[in-house]
Amino acid sequence: MAKQAALCEANFVRLQRLLQGFDGNHFEFSWQDRHNNLIDVDIDVIERFKYTTTLQLTKRLHKVPSPMNTVELTVRCYSDARMAEVVTLSQGKQLAGIYRYPNDQMYQIDEKEQANHYLGEWLSHLLANGTSRHIWTPQPDHEQ
Repeated sequence: MAKQAALCEANFVRLQRLLQGFDGNHFEFSWQDRHNNLIDVDIDVIERFKYTTTLQLTKRLHKVPSPMNTVELTVRCYSDARMAEVVTLSQGKQLAGIYRYPNDQMYQIDEKEQANHYLGEWLSHLLANGTSRHIWTPQPDHEQ
């Protein structure tokens, strides 16, 4: 459980750095893989409350055929606990902490931990290699 908590805390810090403190409702990033294939990541705020923010992260690989070209994660961020955890994968139902094995969904026993580890790798790569698709333009100075 401590390993899972540390992972969620690290993911919160990564998201906070990437999204500049969770200000804004939509964020767009891109990077190119080693074969110059474009990969886009969109992050949308889908809920915002006093202590929680829920994000929809969508990664699109342009050279991969549909439906395999899109990965979606729903991530809940807890600002009071400074943790972020994956709650759903690709519009599925909410993930349980531990699954019995075998199960009908074919989830691994530690499916949620694996999803949070994947989120951490994804965010780390985005912080190191991604660029924002939003182009900053200066606002005119209205002081006279």
